[in-house]
Amino acid sequence: MMQCPKCKFEQAASETCTNCGIIFSRYKEAQERNKEIAKDIRPSPPVQKNIGNDILFYSMCVIFVAVVFARIIFFIEFPVFLDPYFRLLMLGAMVWLGFGIVPRGGALFARLDQKTDTRWGLDGFNVYDKKAIFIFSAFGLVLFGYLARALLSGSIDCFAGRNQTCHEIYDSIADPGEFWVTALVYYFVALIPTIVAFMGVQLRRNRE
Repeated sequence: MMQCPKCKFEQAASETCTNCGIIFSRYKEAQERNKEIAKDIRPSPPVQKNIGNDILFYSMCVIFVAVVFARIIFFIEFPVFLDPYFRLLMLGAMVWLGFGIVPRGGALFARLDQKTDTRWGLDGFNVYDKKAIFIFSAFGLVLFGYLARALLSGSIDCFAGRNQTCHEIYDSIADPGEFWVTALVYYFVALIPTIVAFMGVQLRRNRE
């Protein structure tokens, strides 16, 4: 008598199980292959979260948003000659925050992807493809380049200006709020394709 290793059915010695129908030799080979594969797979090292970095990042986000909105609604006023320095400071803050927002946004999108049945792709357009990564990266770089030029020059096309730049509106009605509202919108729009490109790179690494 022998026992089937899969369904535990007891029967006379044979090459196949009369209950579930498996072939014992093939089942054993498959089990051995699975053990070899399991040995080759190395577990990912545990992710160590630096709480100090998180506190610094979120604190900087709050300060950045508070300062910009204070500038928009005139709580912060300073002479015009200081405006270029303020714009340069805000550009540096945007770049620094971008390095923290992009990986966090990519991780968030990945978690949302795991909770849905659909994979990241529209009609076969998968974000982990090289072409998709290149397109989203290029799009993000173009938008960030435009934003950097606008902040350095102090001139940006306003949504409410009707063929006027924010710099012209600033000179005519002394309203820096329109400039910074538009700059923030461009900043958030530029972050989206950059986050998608980053997520595509991460997904591609996991697939390889």
